[in-house]
Amino acid sequence: MDIFTIDGKDYDSNVYVIVGEIPTIIDTGTGFYSRIIIETVQKIIKLNKIRQILLTHEHYDHVGGVQDIVRATNGSARIFAHKDIVSKLKEGKSSFAEMLGGVMPNIEVDVPLTETTQITVGDESFQVLFTPGHSIGSLCFYSKKNEVLFSGDTIFAHGGFGRYDFPGGDFRLLLHSIERLAALNIKNLYPGHGPIVESCGKDHVLAALSNIRSLI
Repeated sequence: MDIFTIDGKDYDSNVYVIVGEIPTIIDTGTGFYSRIIIETVQKIIKLNKIRQILLTHEHYDHVGGVQDIVRATNGSARIFAHKDIVSKLKEGKSSFAEMLGGVMPNIEVDVPLTETTQITVGDESFQVLFTPGHSIGSLCFYSKKNEVLFSGDTIFAHGGFGRYDFPGGDFRLLLHSIERLAALNIKNLYPGHGPIVESCGKDHVLAALSNIRSLI
């Protein structure tokens, strides 16, 4: 399993391209930089080989570019997101998008995800973890075998964690989600924004746990 990182620009989330048996993209940015993202993906893998786009949560900075990428794959990619945000994504409304001068797309989710779902990303099996707190539909994707965590905006490098003061955010739920993640063996951490962490991801998760507990 090869993981390529496209660093987020301005408000954009990081975009991850995972190559293997089932080529996958995780998150898509706002859509403001879709052309650059698509050109970068093309250098990694042929776009029509992308089979799935996983959305870590419903915020515009992670999902705004999803239709651009689906079109670039000629419709070969299916969209995965948590079941509780399927209707919200289909409705296509976002005050954050409006604030940035963007337009939230109407997103049709092909595969609603739940806590019990196992999915193949690249060549490896990943567990879907429901980690609410930053948003209603926050997900993380965890490979126990490889000790890899795609953490969305639940946890960032250097002890950072997602805001809980947005609509749908909840401090107590976020605390519980981070406590769950802190119990995992994590070598490589791929967050929704900022730098990735390789070889010592758990240290950063534990730092996030310490930091959020300090707010109690």
